[in-house]
Amino acid sequence: MRSYLVLSPDENADPEKLRFICDGFSWLALIFGPFWLLANRVWMAGLLTLLASVILAVAGGFEHLAFATGAASLALNLFIALEARGWKAHAMEKRGWQLRDVIVASGIDEAEELYFSSTERDTGPSFTVPGLAET
Repeated sequence: MRSYLVLSPDENADPEKLRFICDGFSWLALIFGPFWLLANRVWMAGLLTLLASVILAVAGGFEHLAFATGAASLALNLFIALEARGWKAHAMEKRGWQLRDVIVASGIDEAEELYFSSTERDTGPSFTVPGLAET
């Protein structure tokens, strides 16, 4: 089960404009690191991690630092992969998007179904777990 953040551009947004962001590890962010962040408009984190990657690449040119900079570079990309989607959601919120809900589901289709089947959308963010009985 994964958690999905539901973001909307404004209070009365068209359902087609809602964004469902899976909160978790991103393989593309692991591989492309800072470029994934920049492509997803997470400017500050993208630029800072790009600068760190360039510094590590330059330091890796020194033979006695090669192993340490390689390990640090791998650690940086793992950190980016773990945090990238959260940074993306935070950047969207800073641009005016609103967190509407957090849904736990096995996939994006189930998350969308759970979100749109609920009739209580005006109460603010809630935490929805499928399969638990309402009491």
